[in-house]
Amino acid sequence: MGWLKIMVSGKKSPHVWYQDGVGLRFFQAEKNELSNILPRLYGYHLVFLGEPLLASLIESSLISHRVLINPHIHSNSADISGLRGSLEALPLRTDSVDVVVLSHTLENSSNPHEVLRESHRVLIPEGHLVITGFNPISMWGAWYASKKLMGSIARQGKMLSPNRIRDWLKLLNFQVVGGQMFYFRPPISHEGINQKLGFMEKWGEHCWPIFGGAYSLLAVKRVIPLTPIRTKWLPEKPIWQPAEGLPKPTTNVRNVKK
Repeated sequence: MGWLKIMVSGKKSPHVWYQDGVGLRFFQAEKNELSNILPRLYGYHLVFLGEPLLASLIESSLISHRVLINPHIHSNSADISGLRGSLEALPLRTDSVDVVVLSHTLENSSNPHEVLRESHRVLIPEGHLVITGFNPISMWGAWYASKKLMGSIARQGKMLSPNRIRDWLKLLNFQVVGGQMFYFRPPISHEGINQKLGFMEKWGEHCWPIFGGAYSLLAVKRVIPLTPIRTKWLPEKPIWQPAEGLPKPTTNVRNVKK
């Protein structure tokens, strides 16, 4: 919980959105969403690409070795190791990581496609990629855009729709195997009103699922085998159908004595 304590009590940064009441409430909803995904993913190494103060989102993972990579990281914690590096050129070997988590990473990147490409490179075959982000066509998307406009959030990058990310993943030979929209309540800071709107969570999943405040995506890295497959040659079929009562043609040639 060390990262969460820093998030609550630390100095506000223009690069984060989750330090006030509204953002912190959303943060808890996102943590619950990831707790339904991460415990089902196994392996030896998990890499989190994103803001250091969001690292507690992956606490529910059962993978013991977790690494946070960020170009501005300054320290480590007992729960996760920190590694300074570019997200567009990860300091990791190819095919070395079991799970990569991108929480609001793509929407804060100037080159999100390259971040996905690097995630694909470091993942092992059949490794998992977990992505979360704001839904552009939601009230939370409008809230996030207004925060960027006022300078409360870093203006680098832009929100991406889940359908667009699915297209990029398909080009990189990822297969999307899970994910959904979540948190349908509006960004209201008043705690009492927010509790009364709790019914929107159940209704939203059935009545207006495309307007969820955020989305999650779970994808698997598929690798096409390069081993050539031998063609099974079939016997050639005749090209004609002989009529009834007529002898079938033959390819035998009789030796004719001179």
